[in-house]
Amino acid sequence: MNKVKLNYITKRLIFERKQLIDLLPEKFKKQFEEQSYIAGGCIYSIYQCQEPKDYDFFLKDESFVRELREHFLDESGYHGKEISGGVYRGYPLTITENAISIGKYQIITRWIGQPEEVVKEFDFKHLQFYHAGNEIETVTQFDFLDSKELKYNEDRARDICGSVFRSSKFVARGMKISQKEMAKMLLRLQKVGFSDKEVETLIACKEKSETDHFGS
Repeated sequence: MNKVKLNYITKRLIFERKQLIDLLPEKFKKQFEEQSYIAGGCIYSIYQCQEPKDYDFFLKDESFVRELREHFLDESGYHGKEISGGVYRGYPLTITENAISIGKYQIITRWIGQPEEVVKEFDFKHLQFYHAGNEIETVTQFDFLDSKELKYNEDRARDICGSVFRSSKFVARGMKISQKEMAKMLLRLQKVGFSDKEVETLIACKEKSETDHFGS
């Protein structure tokens, strides 16, 4: 664990949080600052000296999530069955079942709760880090920030099919996954079965062009 890198990540995430808060309406700013935390892949990316593609913000209160969602739906230029959006203060705005995306900032609306509750269910160990106050915290071990090996979180209770899909994305970024870790995912999938949404996703992937990558 490199403490210099962790200090840099903390400063970077404080900056990114401020950037997003500045984009929010005044009535939401204080509550967002108190209720939000950053978690997931952006922490690992910065630690590995890679620029994050996006920043995932999570919230602790479901009623506040509903308020934000209603506000940004009202701001949307178009409304679709699964996706709404448009342009918000010069940034692309996209609203789905899972998140409100404003440029590179994603406010996750599907998973809500305290950091420890939410992060412990992330599917890979290198993602199980979060920033909620003044430092980077984790529900696993800090050694996973240094690792290039994908390690599956067997306690994950949701979206197992999605984990299989995401593994190819991480491999494309230079990580490795062993047969043992892949077996863990497949055995977990056997145990919980496919959800209706996962079946829809698999059918959609089957119908994609042969040039499309598995994890796209």
